[in-house]
Amino acid sequence: MKIGDHVCRKKYGKDICFEIVDIKDDIYYLRGIEYRLVADSDESDLEIKESNEPHEDIQLDNPRCLKGSVLHIDGDPYYLKMCLNKYHEYGIRVIGYYYKEEEIKDHIIPLLEKHKPDLLVITGHDALKKDSNQKESHNYLHSQDYVQAIMKAREYEDDKDALIIFAGACQSYYELLLAAGANFASSPARKNIHALDPVVVICQIANASVKEYVDLEKIIDKTSHKQLGIGGIDTRGVARNLYPR
Repeated sequence: MKIGDHVCRKKYGKDICFEIVDIKDDIYYLRGIEYRLVADSDESDLEIKESNEPHEDIQLDNPRCLKGSVLHIDGDPYYLKMCLNKYHEYGIRVIGYYYKEEEIKDHIIPLLEKHKPDLLVITGHDALKKDSNQKESHNYLHSQDYVQAIMKAREYEDDKDALIIFAGACQSYYELLLAAGANFASSPARKNIHALDPVVVICQIANASVKEYVDLEKIIDKTSHKQLGIGGIDTRGVARNLYPR
């Protein structure tokens, strides 16, 4: 096996496809092809595998509208590029930035002031320590970083319909992210989320009419683990119709 090969881990039931990104001292360092997950493994636990099935596409059925604009801040440049490509495929106006999770809070207000987006995504990596208390924030890798970034964003705009926020990553402290001011967050059941789950949620809201609240369950059902992976609060769309129709 070599760097660049796609593999799965036998002891985890070959559930997730990874790319080998580095090999040091017989340890193989892995990055999820589709899921926001990094890991390491011995070669003996790895097996060559083709990529997983592609993520379910969404249909944006409001073509004659001015869609909402997105600011996407990601703690991983690889997944940021993947997300930006998907936004562009859906015809969504987006600007993306890469910062380490602990740095995002320091950049959030200047970026909001500069770009004035309708929707904000704060994501990257996260994890819950094995066999730890889910209700203690120090047991999460980056949930507290996301909380601090959300709170900064809410200093800039506290109206949850004027600035719609998706926050979190794999296994994030969902309840804490919502309490901090996010409209949508991961992960209610502490699941690993698909790299494109934030895009799936945000693009549907960007395309939904500002006159109506979005169908929350319908939107979340398009994500990888549905209501186990993503949850949220009542939120309006941000798209504005173009006239004449």
